Amino acid sequence: MQFYIKPVGGARCLFTILNSKGQPVYEVTGRTTPFGNRFFLLDGSHDVVGRISAVRISGAAQYSAAAGGERIHVAINCFSLRKPVRIRGKRWHFRGSFLTRSFDILNEASQVVMTHGKYWGVAGDCYGVDINDRENILLCLCLAVLIDCTVSGNCTAPVPAGG
Repeated sequence: MQFYIKPVGGARCLFTILNSKGQPVYEVTGRTTPFGNRFFLLDGSHDVVGRISAVRISGAAQYSAAAGGERIHVAINCFSLRKPVRIRGKRWHFRGSFLTRSFDILNEASQVVMTHGKYWGVAGDCYGVDINDRENILLCLCLAVLIDCTVSGNCTAPVPAGG
């Protein structure tokens, strides 16, 4: 299944997710909390189908994402060259470039679960996401969104240390 993640940059809507025909099928909204950020993946009926919570401390971000009855925890270290993205809760691992947002997510058998990369075309200037299994669509979209948020720097503000 192919999707396109298009940044919106509105007050509440952060991304629109389009299907392969360029039609909106999901949107990502968010809000700031005292401890970080919360994001919601909404379907066409505006029902919440995925949740992401985020805390960022300096160059690192910690996320929890839940969708489709599953939960993952993702640690992102912007300064790490070897393993910038670590995923717990599923036996997935990151391969590719974090900064250019050109990457794959692989399972324990090194099979591609998701591919993410820059796309220009029917959806305009955005990021294309290919997801191989229907059962992983919602969790993969949450994962793609949280990585896009971290790289763009728009979604998580660092938590101040000290007073």
